[in-house]
Amino acid sequence: MYLLNLLNTYLSNNRIEYTGSNQNQTWFAMKEEIKITPIEAARTRYNIALLGTETNSQLSMRVQDVAPGEGTPLHVHTEQAETFHVVRGIFRFQVSEEIVTGSSGFTVHIPKGIPHSFIYDDVGQQENGHLISVLTPGIHDGFIKNIPEAEQNGMPLNELTKMAENFGAKIVGSKLSVQT
Repeated sequence: MYLLNLLNTYLSNNRIEYTGSNQNQTWFAMKEEIKITPIEAARTRYNIALLGTETNSQLSMRVQDVAPGEGTPLHVHTEQAETFHVVRGIFRFQVSEEIVTGSSGFTVHIPKGIPHSFIYDDVGQQENGHLISVLTPGIHDGFIKNIPEAEQNGMPLNELTKMAENFGAKIVGSKLSVQT
């Protein structure tokens, strides 16, 4: 009985709960918990609102302020789908060979394995665009944690490509150009 109580205490302290058993198996699950990320905290970690490690690997989310002309290189997530939602501004997305443009309220879902990129194309604006991106499942947090910082610090594209491959992504092309 002592060992069972000790095990329950350990599991509870590590957010794991007993969910059932039969003669051959015992099931455990991560406890669900509410995670709140104030905007100031997200900004200090390159606009990451939620990491996969904070959502039991269900999703990772970035809430991004994007300057006119900024965007991502063409890349592929090998194990994750990505969904973008435009909150403010005009964004142009390349999804495989197709180019689509969306403004406030526009959402595009990109299944895993599909090359994609975006650019904030609203160059005449004084304000940054605002974009939400969600990766599912929430694995490879290193991609959204390390790539933006390395890119901001001037890491060359060939080195970014090597880094991305460590996090389940491949950079397969350059950024989109601003349309005038």
